[in-house]
Amino acid sequence: ARRCDSMLSPLQRWRCAYRPALPAVLRSRLRIVEEDRKGRVCADANVIHAAFPNLWRGGQLKALRLHAVGDEVSVLQMLPERPPQDGAAGGYPMPFRQMVDPESDASSSSHDVLQMQGAEHRWGSAELRVGFVVLGKPGPGVNNVIQGLLEYLTAPDRPTPGTVVCIAMGVAGLRGGHAFELDPQMLACHRNQGGCDLLGQSEPSDLRPTSDVFAMCAKTVTDLRLHGLVIWGGRKAHAWTARLAEYFAAQQVQTCVVAVPASTQSDIPLVEQTLGYDTVCKQYASLVGNLATQAASSGKLWCFVRIPGRSISHIAAEVALCTHPHVVLMASQVDRQQVGLTEVTQLICNVIVTRSQEGKQYGVVLIPDHFLSSVIEMRTLFGEIDQILTACPEAREDSASNDFGTVVGHLPPLSRALFQGFPERARAQILAEILESGSPQGQEYLDLSGVEAELIFQSLVEAELTRRVVLGTYQGTFRAITYSLPYHGRAAMPTNFDCDLGHTIGYTAGVLVDAQRTGVMVDVRHLKEDVDKWEVGGTPL
Repeated sequence: ARRCDSMLSPLQRWRCAYRPALPAVLRSRLRIVEEDRKGRVCADANVIHAAFPNLWRGGQLKALRLHAVGDEVSVLQMLPERPPQDGAAGGYPMPFRQMVDPESDASSSSHDVLQMQGAEHRWGSAELRVGFVVLGKPGPGVNNVIQGLLEYLTAPDRPTPGTVVCIAMGVAGLRGGHAFELDPQMLACHRNQGGCDLLGQSEPSDLRPTSDVFAMCAKTVTDLRLHGLVIWGGRKAHAWTARLAEYFAAQQVQTCVVAVPASTQSDIPLVEQTLGYDTVCKQYASLVGNLATQAASSGKLWCFVRIPGRSISHIAAEVALCTHPHVVLMASQVDRQQVGLTEVTQLICNVIVTRSQEGKQYGVVLIPDHFLSSVIEMRTLFGEIDQILTACPEAREDSASNDFGTVVGHLPPLSRALFQGFPERARAQILAEILESGSPQGQEYLDLSGVEAELIFQSLVEAELTRRVVLGTYQGTFRAITYSLPYHGRAAMPTNFDCDLGHTIGYTAGVLVDAQRTGVMVDVRHLKEDVDKWEVGGTPL
């Protein structure tokens, strides 16, 4: 059941009342200017042309920037008008449509947005229909993107209001045509809220880049008469989105594809900051700060805290800057310095010993959930386990029932000793992840989000401190407790920054669809400045 007003808490109602801001460029007359970023992604342009030949022939592989047009008359504005060209959105001034802010006086304040010269909407309809779909995992700000897109399409002075078509259940809905038309009343209870219960989501494994899947998606957007498709997703999802845009161009599907840079990891190349990152960093900083206060209050407690973090560890770095934990494990540093698991354990124990000598038997250890995949011994162990599971069907059957005997018996001595030193629950989780994810060979990283790395490090640290006690090099006490936080942020209520950013991204996506641009990702820059000074545009996928 969808949300209704009677279900909202006072906090949710208060957040619904917040009105996200738009950059000044989106509140003024504007034009789209193409930028040449040759060599920024790939020095050899032929590689890009070969990968996306149809988008290249259509002139869709150029970066876009939205510029405000002043009241002064330039030389270009005095030139004769050029004949309209389909899909052309260069740096020449274009006619504009006036759009009045619904909450401002029409006689004193107005906003202008772009309209292509002689543009005629496809399928013989003046109504702009734009679909919205969530691929992969949702995150904070998804409802604000829909809100911004709906605001652009339902401007009071549009000749015919546009329609946002919400495609439910991600790729499954895009393949099967499960969709509904959104209205402001339906969105009212989701404004500035967390969660994705309005649309639902799909599993990352559903993103299969096959012709059959793309053909079903093309049929869906054609049946729904969509002029544009706005896709929410992260780095992996938008690799699929780029293939979809190329397929649409090859099959002459008249639907523009625009991507939303949404990732709690802020790991999408060429994007200053992704949507949702600010919210999850503040969310985790609050939780880690509370745990640090709890540890200090007890005076005898070490907290091993696992938070989301891939090889880049952006979240770990930001949370560390906000909370100052005593140990932060950075996957990028370990991978670059080729540090082993023994060295990492020794480092943690050295900090614990030093603080114990100062009379402080407490602290916080911050662990990104993909940290283990950056450690040399762990990568070797994962590869050996995968080889055993592949070559020995009995090991696969035993692992499914949490019987580790067959796998342990086939491991080399060093890997066997390492694996047997882990808690039983962690061993079961490692086997389950390898069975589900397949071979870690050739992958950028093995998905270890389901492995409780904090338990592994707790057991390793306890073993090392026990050894030091026996040797007489440590006389303190050690008491540890573990916390797992990776799933605490995706449905968080977005911060004001992410509300503004999501609203801007959704609004800009509507502008790009209206300008018939496809295969682009919305790009917002100068995010350190006030919202009024943000720059918006598009980056080719």
